[in-house]
Amino acid sequence: MKRTMPASPYVSRINQIDATQLDHEIYEIFRTQSKQITKNIQPGIIDKWQPELDVSIKFLIWYYSLRKGDATFGQQLLNLKYDRFNERKAFFHFLLATLPKYIQERIIDSQYIVISQNNKLKIYFEWTANIIRILELMNLILFLHRGSQPNLIERLLRISSQSAITNRLRNIGYSYMTRELLWHGLIELFTIGLPMVNFYYIKQKLNQLWSRRNVSGKIVNIQPTLNLSTNCPHCHQRPILPRYAGCQHIFCYYCLQAYFTATDTFPCPECGTNLYSSNMRSL
Repeated sequence: MKRTMPASPYVSRINQIDATQLDHEIYEIFRTQSKQITKNIQPGIIDKWQPELDVSIKFLIWYYSLRKGDATFGQQLLNLKYDRFNERKAFFHFLLATLPKYIQERIIDSQYIVISQNNKLKIYFEWTANIIRILELMNLILFLHRGSQPNLIERLLRISSQSAITNRLRNIGYSYMTRELLWHGLIELFTIGLPMVNFYYIKQKLNQLWSRRNVSGKIVNIQPTLNLSTNCPHCHQRPILPRYAGCQHIFCYYCLQAYFTATDTFPCPECGTNLYSSNMRSL
């Protein structure tokens, strides 16, 4: 006799994030198609009512997904749904998903309403938007820690995603695997190759091409003077273990040695004189 395993309440974080991304992409597809349909209309007419058009698109998507069920289109594609979901929560989900964006576009950005001389109303709206962004960041941290409710709306409504089909794993196609293998291959290439690139040498050559200073190519052997106003040309601090290499400027030992570790010669950041590692001396 076969024993059926109970449905697991755990839903992976990547599935929840992908469901949110799919919902956004579906909305963008409808928005792009609406612009293609109205592209022959006189310019400015549709743009004037773009916020209302966006709300209409979101309403249609909501009506045929959450209004008539318990899952968005993105969740349906990944076999997910909301638990403890009802019509009341569906209505508030639509308001929270559309109203803040509509106020941002229609009232704040377009300045549809009359704002006082001190712009107090606009400041209040901007502060509210900043607070919402902070709450979304805090919710993201909680989601990464707990693994549920990636959206602030879900946390406010106390709803979370669960599997719609018992004991069914997510199907991963070849395109997904190819993308993952390509990404990991690029990461390994960057990890191995980037440390081998002498970025300072490249930066030095570019500075030489674009610099307008007169750079002296000959070796100058002078004895610089260290006083209370002397600063390292690199870190602009009091030189520690002072060193020089052919010009009147005094470097910290570690600043100068770092230059010579990357290249045997480089122009002084202050006077442009070419300094060579063989001329490095202690003061």
